[in-house]
Amino acid sequence: MEFALSSRYAGVVLRSRTAPDGTVQTFLPRRIVPPPGSFTAFGQRKLSGSERIDDIAAEAYGDPELYWRIADALPLEDPADLLGQEGRRIPLPLPLEVSDSGLD
Repeated sequence: MEFALSSRYAGVVLRSRTAPDGTVQTFLPRRIVPPPGSFTAFGQRKLSGSERIDDIAAEAYGDPELYWRIADALPLEDPADLLGQEGRRIPLPLPLEVSDSGLD
């Protein structure tokens, strides 16, 4: 299984295990999310209270499927928690590999 380069699972190596009945089960290992302070923001967004996180990602990154970058940087257990938070400012993070590169 291959994931798109924009996927949060891009580059993650699949693992497998053999079940007691002998079938091989392939799975994704647990994804460890870096602490929010690991991210560098290129900007902020003031919420209107009605937008969805995928709409914010589409505007900020040109791809709604990159919503997970915003969710990881906040962090959010449920991205829907942003709804109704009018006036809240949220960071728009750079990809972590850019944040880690020492460019800031």
